[in-house]
Amino acid sequence: MFSGRFGSEPGGLNSHWEAKLRLEAAGTPLFDITPSNPTLAGIDYPPGIVSLLARPEALRYHPNPRGAPDARRAIAAHAYSRGRAGDPDRLILCASTSEAYSWLFKLLCEPGEEILVPSPSYPLFDDLADLEHVTLVRYALGHRPGNRAYWEPDFAALRNLISTRSKALILVNPNNPTGHVLDQAAIDGYLALAEAYGLALIVDEVFSEYILQAETRCAPVRSQGPLVFTLNGFSKMLGLPQMKLAWIQVEGRPDRVESALDHLEFIADAFLSVNTPVQAAAADLLAQREPIQASIRARLHANLKASWEWTVGSRTQLYSANHPEAGWYLLLHVSTPLEAEVFAQDLLERFHVHTHPGTLFGLGKEWPLVASLLTPETVFREGLRRIALWTEERTDA
Repeated sequence: MFSGRFGSEPGGLNSHWEAKLRLEAAGTPLFDITPSNPTLAGIDYPPGIVSLLARPEALRYHPNPRGAPDARRAIAAHAYSRGRAGDPDRLILCASTSEAYSWLFKLLCEPGEEILVPSPSYPLFDDLADLEHVTLVRYALGHRPGNRAYWEPDFAALRNLISTRSKALILVNPNNPTGHVLDQAAIDGYLALAEAYGLALIVDEVFSEYILQAETRCAPVRSQGPLVFTLNGFSKMLGLPQMKLAWIQVEGRPDRVESALDHLEFIADAFLSVNTPVQAAAADLLAQREPIQASIRARLHANLKASWEWTVGSRTQLYSANHPEAGWYLLLHVSTPLEAEVFAQDLLERFHVHTHPGTLFGLGKEWPLVASLLTPETVFREGLRRIALWTEERTDA
């Protein structure tokens, strides 16, 4: 009855998630250190922000496939102030970055053609690719502790993965979940590969506003040659995922850019998915970004500090955390012989701590758990304390 676009049967629950639902149904208090939704994480928002949507123009429908001109101008002005390209005529608005990926897969790929994606990275790519009949080819990010290129790609290995069916390379910068930021040498390497093999670059910058280390700078990927599609949106930038506004910025050789924009406009016109109220309020919502981001950053830094203290308290390095440059995810190293999924479920069932297994993001054994720095601080600290108890219990056994 249904199409073959689904990589797995929708609706199925794994044993970890079943255990979580079972504990919740029993009324067991859980220490969930995975939240990624700022609206449910106790983040402070400016009073009256919802009233920005209540304006007369929200009742008038004048659809523009590329997005309302005033909204695109506001987004371009913000991008320009942050050192990004600021041309509203090179923006296409959409409802989310997930939708942006879907549109770009439609734009660039025939069924079965390939997109190269970094590993570790978002697990959502698999579902988006399945729904568009696109094949994902994963390229590994380097894993050399103590080196600036710790999470950088091996370009020689990446080059060997490119085939005649390859259409684009995805860069997540800053990366989720590793939190690393590409330096200019890596950006130049990607641009050179794209030019040499006729590939587009899809650059996901949704965490670029959340730099965690003073010396880190998230440089834009600028191009006068290969097509570069840069994605961002209100979900992370303003901590407002429910507002459903994101965008695709297009750069590259002018003739390529114009053709890409025309094709994207055709796709966008078929859906017209961006609602009028959020477009009408876009400039005023962007004007609220500083207090929202300050509240989010305060949470991220508080939990990052807690993770450092937790690492210092470890006995013989039984557990530790990485030091992300940006974003709001944290990799946790725990000394355990268990596979990540088994470990995460045992931690949930016996210590009532809910984490992501690192394998969900394509991480190896060194990082069996992934946590969110967006977690309310008391829950985060208690979750880390219980993970420490788990490791010490096994050591003392």
